[in-house]
Amino acid sequence: MAWRPSHLVLGGELDNTTFGWTIGWLELEGFDQPLRFKWLGNCHPDLAGWRLRVHRVEPESPPEGDEDKPPKTHANIDLDQSGHVGDITADQMVKHFELPVDEVARQLREGKQPPFTWRKCLYLEWYSNTNGRAVVQSTSLAVERIGQRSFELTEQQWRDQASQNAEQMGYFMTQIGDAFESPESDEDE
Repeated sequence: MAWRPSHLVLGGELDNTTFGWTIGWLELEGFDQPLRFKWLGNCHPDLAGWRLRVHRVEPESPPEGDEDKPPKTHANIDLDQSGHVGDITADQMVKHFELPVDEVARQLREGKQPPFTWRKCLYLEWYSNTNGRAVVQSTSLAVERIGQRSFELTEQQWRDQASQNAEQMGYFMTQIGDAFESPESDEDE
């Protein structure tokens, strides 16, 4: 399970101008201070080597089922989200529905195909040392490249980064599995 704060992101900056490191911050609705991070690893080739500004270009609906709930407390979310990069790209293509989330869900349940357009979206995944996996995936966030690109990934560097991302996902899934395992009962001894 991942923390998915996409609808909370107001803006932020990512800096992957130093090879092997991605640093920055994200401003989230409901947080008094921005999340700060220093992640080991590089972005995908489309964003690697760039300093990036992220900003909201249109409102985003909360996840289905959250519309009528009171705002969640984020007391367990550490403001230091340092750890490892996951997949970070602005080239992912996803279906963008122009309807409210509850209407999309209703139409899908009725077997209808709601109208959509294909759009590029920001996909920002990381593995926090304190809070685990987090994913921001949104067509309502824009990415602006700032300054000059400091490096481009070679094919081998990209393969190595993709392998490291897969290792991080595997490690995360192992942790989830371990958390769900019940301890053996000592009553049999």
